[in-house]
Amino acid sequence: MRKTIISLCGLLAVLIAVVLLTPAVPASSASPASADEPLPLPEDDPFFAAPADLASYQPGQVIASRRVQVRSFELPIPAAAWQLLYRTSDRTMTPTVTVTTVIVPTAPWTGPGPRPLVSYQTAEDGVSTRCAPSYALTAGASGGFTGSYSETPIVVAALLQGWAVSVPDYEGMESQFLVADVAAKAVLDGLRAARQLTAAGLQDSPVAIWGYSGGAFATANAAQLQGAYAPELPMRGVALGGLLGDVRATIDAFDGSIAGGAIPMGMHGFDRAYPEVGIVQYLNPLGRQLFETMRDDCLFDAAPRRPFLRMRDIESVPNALDTPAVAAMLRENSPRHRSGTPTAPVYEYHTLLDEFAPIGPAKDTLRSYCRGGVAVQHDVKLLGEHLTEIVLGAPGAIAYLRARFAGKPAPSNCAGLLR
Repeated sequence: MRKTIISLCGLLAVLIAVVLLTPAVPASSASPASADEPLPLPEDDPFFAAPADLASYQPGQVIASRRVQVRSFELPIPAAAWQLLYRTSDRTMTPTVTVTTVIVPTAPWTGPGPRPLVSYQTAEDGVSTRCAPSYALTAGASGGFTGSYSETPIVVAALLQGWAVSVPDYEGMESQFLVADVAAKAVLDGLRAARQLTAAGLQDSPVAIWGYSGGAFATANAAQLQGAYAPELPMRGVALGGLLGDVRATIDAFDGSIAGGAIPMGMHGFDRAYPEVGIVQYLNPLGRQLFETMRDDCLFDAAPRRPFLRMRDIESVPNALDTPAVAAMLRENSPRHRSGTPTAPVYEYHTLLDEFAPIGPAKDTLRSYCRGGVAVQHDVKLLGEHLTEIVLGAPGAIAYLRARFAGKPAPSNCAGLLR
């Protein structure tokens, strides 16, 4: 069902893009691999390697860049595009690298002021670099069906507004899924990197951040960190869809669902970021077997391996998620429990009966923003579910960000949220 919906919407968006954008200037012909060579995974691509003097670079500083041809599904996106390798850091503040794909429409920007820059966080949702948007945007269908691949049409929809788009690999080179500090810093440092790229002309661009589901998780954490970590970024708006406000609540939603098989996959992100917790000790033999099997999976690989899987089927002790070390780790990575208030207005779209991102924790997160003085517009749909809202909610997010870039007053229904 998801593939059908995304494909129809995506193909329409890309076809429109081809019609509207192609007459301006031809797209970049550069690519990290020739047409007859398979594209290497980021982990196997020398471009993604950290330099020996990484600690000498500042957060967000560009280390290397290259022109690439980007595509949505199998259709080339007619725009100029670069991959930027930049310095960021992990949850312990150890310097690391990751990549963002910066895409700029070739048609001149005709709006007032500099061309806006939007960081779009795909639902990277996986524990392999194969799940990353840099790979999805360059490998196309040969890279497999991933959350990042399915959302390339939304990147095209943003480009059709005339905006430049930065699409970061926010899980980093170790694919640390659902690790808040890694995601937040990768997003913000990716914007810093994009604004340094002289060829893109984005040095003075106002910025916004946007993401759905796992991408909203990264976006919300970036929004909450931005005031303290990257206050120089001229943030104009934040768009969140299907926000995962609480990691434990999300696991509980997956528990026993058709996508329950994704739970042991997701544990790899925490195992890599929190080796001191020793997650494997909480898994029984079946859990360890699935954990090992899924070490290089994306969500769409892992979920069908064991549909309707329950935590109780794989844990070595009852209620493993409630043990102090695990509970503290999950809380530490949940937007509703993290400090920081966005510096820009926030729009969040959600379906009332979202089966994978419960609306309650998302509302709690938004209430904390409201109490911090942020203008929050919460758009709740009575019909639909998590997967359909990816497509159906996107036009509202685009309209919201368009209004913020135009300098219009931000709407707010905080009064209703706080009632």
